[in-house]
Amino acid sequence: MKTHKSILLFVILFGAMFLFGFIENIKGVTFPLIKTDFDASYEQQGIMVSLLSVSYVIFGFLGGILLGRFGVKKTFIAGFIFMILGLGAAFFMPGFWSVAGALLVIFAGFGFFEVSSNALATQIFTYRAALLMNLLHFFYGAGSSFSPRTSGAISAALSWRHVYLLSIPLVLIILISSIFARFPGSSSVSASSPGSSPQADLPKKEKERPAAERVSFFTALKTPMVWIFSLVLGLMVAVELCSANWAGLYFQDVYNLDPRTSGAAFVSNFYILFTISRLLSGFAIEKIGYMRSLYIATVATVFVFVLGFGLGARGIYVLPALGFFTAIFWPTVLATAMGYFREDSPVMTSAIIVIAGAITSLIQFLIGFINRVVGPAWGYRSCLVYAVLIIAALVLLTKRMRRSYPANTGRGRAAGGRS
Repeated sequence: MKTHKSILLFVILFGAMFLFGFIENIKGVTFPLIKTDFDASYEQQGIMVSLLSVSYVIFGFLGGILLGRFGVKKTFIAGFIFMILGLGAAFFMPGFWSVAGALLVIFAGFGFFEVSSNALATQIFTYRAALLMNLLHFFYGAGSSFSPRTSGAISAALSWRHVYLLSIPLVLIILISSIFARFPGSSSVSASSPGSSPQADLPKKEKERPAAERVSFFTALKTPMVWIFSLVLGLMVAVELCSANWAGLYFQDVYNLDPRTSGAAFVSNFYILFTISRLLSGFAIEKIGYMRSLYIATVATVFVFVLGFGLGARGIYVLPALGFFTAIFWPTVLATAMGYFREDSPVMTSAIIVIAGAITSLIQFLIGFINRVVGPAWGYRSCLVYAVLIIAALVLLTKRMRRSYPANTGRGRAAGGRS
């Protein structure tokens, strides 16, 4: 039975994920206003967006290192401190590049939060992991859906700067709650009585495991299964982002459809189905099985791509269905990794997220390159190839998962065990 303290961790995690979705998607309203306010060029805007992605990946990497060295709680809190500093600075910065610098700090916080939130989930989602992971990321989708209208209203009444400033109190609520909460593996938990610890639901080996025996982030980077999971997740996230990033340009450049009407409706329908799937599909995944669900969703994704591209311009009515199937990719892969790596999953999944992010970024660059070299019809269509590659990666993952993972990588290697 969960204590009030462990329930508090669930509330903090779900609330933080909603907040993450809300703040990250402020950009849909504020970025165009920032560009207009400072009369920035498209080139300057493009450089800024690219730097934000780089900041996210770099600080996700650093967050993974901090996670293995200092634990989940300190990394989690560090992410929110960065967010508060960046949100406050964005209100006061006088020029385009100084505002971009403030945004870099916010995205650094996102990087820390990404790895620490998923690590915390691996520690407290010890039962029905896929269901809870999908529910967790439903809150991200809910925050993302709520963000544009709220940001637009604040910008219209005040300014785009106030959107960032007024987000600070929300972050402070989660930050203060996190400071006083007892996280699994923290020193405060170790010193508490067994009956009040949120670790009561965790495996015994994880509760008793000395800090010296925990795997490091660099050990995770040397683990072959981390790279296989990363390949699967990277391809899946790339396919998930394909529609949001490239479908509007595809239908505009190839079929002359207006992105402000048809394109906007496409993205809206995609994310409506995406959010519904995150809310409901977890129950089916628990019944069907994690790997089997990933195979089914991937095959369905390939089928929707083939049908949507085959219908030409009318594919705009079919391709939003991708949102329903791709929604389960991220949480279900992480839930699978949690089950495989067991007590090492906080650090292992952090490494997976960082590597997968790099793979996804490379694929997004490749899609843009294909658009420029081959033609605007083929960048988005190339996503079908990546979806097929997911099936091959899943086959490799299934084969390798037949080899059991040692409970402790260091002990396993010392004893001659397999990693």
